Amino acid sequence: MRPKYHVLIGFIISLFLYLIFPIGVLGASLIFLSSVLIDFDHYLYYIFKTKNFNLKKSHSWYLEKEKELKKYPKKERNKIYYASYIFHGLEWILVFILLGYFLRDIFYFIAAGMFLHLFTDLIENIFNKKRIFKISIIADLIERKKLKKM
Repeated sequence: MRPKYHVLIGFIISLFLYLIFPIGVLGASLIFLSSVLIDFDHYLYYIFKTKNFNLKKSHSWYLEKEKELKKYPKKERNKIYYASYIFHGLEWILVFILLGYFLRDIFYFIAAGMFLHLFTDLIENIFNKKRIFKISIIADLIERKKLKKM
């Protein structure tokens, strides 16, 4: 999902939660920020692959990858691997839930934001008939061994 949609959805959900539940400005802000900033791993992947730190070029690089992927028939797209994203996994949500339990409640808000992000990615993947293994780092690492590299 494009970042602008994560920003929009994250903002709407965070505002809704702020108005309905007593989570405060800090809680709503953490949910919003973590629902958007989880995509930082896309930029890290770009740096790893290209050795370039230019954020604008990173965006263009991903648009080009998307264009390249669309050249394949829809049935073939799910058989192609081109990136792993370290923060896109339910495993991180579990880590933040545990941190919330053992340390501070603010980690629950980060876990909620990350869950919101992964949930919207999952909905998009189901709607567009994409692979759904991307919601678990471990499942994605196992699955990508079976896929053709782009």
